[in-house]
Amino acid sequence: MGLVELDAALGDAERVLLDSSTLIAFHTPLEQVHPLAKRLLERIERSSDPLRGYYSVVSAAELLVRPIRAGTDRFTFMHTFLTAFPNLTPLPMDLPVAVQAATLRATTGLPLPDAIIIASGLLAGCEAIVSNDERWQRRFAPLFRNFRWIHLGDYLA
Repeated sequence: MGLVELDAALGDAERVLLDSSTLIAFHTPLEQVHPLAKRLLERIERSSDPLRGYYSVVSAAELLVRPIRAGTDRFTFMHTFLTAFPNLTPLPMDLPVAVQAATLRATTGLPLPDAIIIASGLLAGCEAIVSNDERWQRRFAPLFRNFRWIHLGDYLA
């Protein structure tokens, strides 16, 4: 397994939701799946590749906690990544997302942050969700068959 298999799993998807764990893995070179997250973000960054990335504001908040604690330089670095990385778009938390997230929470018992992330992707028309959280694949894939669920750990060489 590896980079080629990850690309194959993404297939012809053009809109991919990146959960917090994927974005954290991209920024953590010691993370085992870092090369996979890096490959994914390189594809998103490339204008010649049709793949575009999306993330929930919940993920943005999760990514900003440690940099805020670490000081201005780390915060500025992460904020710049979240606002200026090519072809990577934040998804807003608005009333339609809140209604969808509340519906997911009420009907499936999903934790609210997870429900918000998934609702954001659903409403944005994402075709795939990439996560480094094994629980997401196991627990959520049977509930949301309209997504390709990609767990980075499944593609380790």
